[in-house]
Amino acid sequence: MKRPGLDWGAVSLRARRVLDALDWQALGEIYFHWGGEQFWRERLPNVITFGERLGRVLLPRLDRKGSSLWVGAGVAELPILLGEVLLHERAVVAANLRQRECDVLNAGLAAALPEVALRYVVGDARAVAEGETFDHLGCVSVFTDPETWPVLSDVAYGRVPPVQVDVERFVAEREQARTLAQGLFARLRRPGVITTSAEEVAWFLEQAAASGVAIEAGDDLVETAVVGDPVGFLAVG
Repeated sequence: MKRPGLDWGAVSLRARRVLDALDWQALGEIYFHWGGEQFWRERLPNVITFGERLGRVLLPRLDRKGSSLWVGAGVAELPILLGEVLLHERAVVAANLRQRECDVLNAGLAAALPEVALRYVVGDARAVAEGETFDHLGCVSVFTDPETWPVLSDVAYGRVPPVQVDVERFVAEREQARTLAQGLFARLRRPGVITTSAEEVAWFLEQAAASGVAIEAGDDLVETAVVGDPVGFLAVG
């Protein structure tokens, strides 16, 4: 429940408390293996800044006491997740496939903010909270993850010339990604909002066209905390 007088400044302070409580050696090994802890230490101010900037643009687009499904949620999403819960009294499902990452993040939340009803959930975002739909879908840098989609990622960021694309592998990854996009889109209520990076918009435009649903991109863009991808918003239905 939102506390009287709570604002984004107070949310950012709480996010810092959680970040300070996290096991950064473990998270560094999960994300980047060698040198990961130092990488995150250098980017923590960006995590807070990005979360607040994104939240100030996103929350006015969302209904109070609605619900969000965040796909592949991790450290970078923590401030905006807290903002949804504390400022808008929204229910948030933060899905992540990595058991260890969820354990570390949840331990930090439990230690720093035991009174806040936010925890990361292990599982495929298409299956968690079975039977529920959401008025907001958060999907940032999921379809461009180089570990999951190495060819799609290279193509999206222009890292490989067309003549060098492994066509068979590209087609296989594209169909897997389409299946994921279809499953995620099916969990979004109408009208709804999708928060996603610019490189991922096409996946949801395709799903909207296939479903005969109206979809419109907003003008606001916010850079991500880690790699600087522009993140924007799609109004669906």
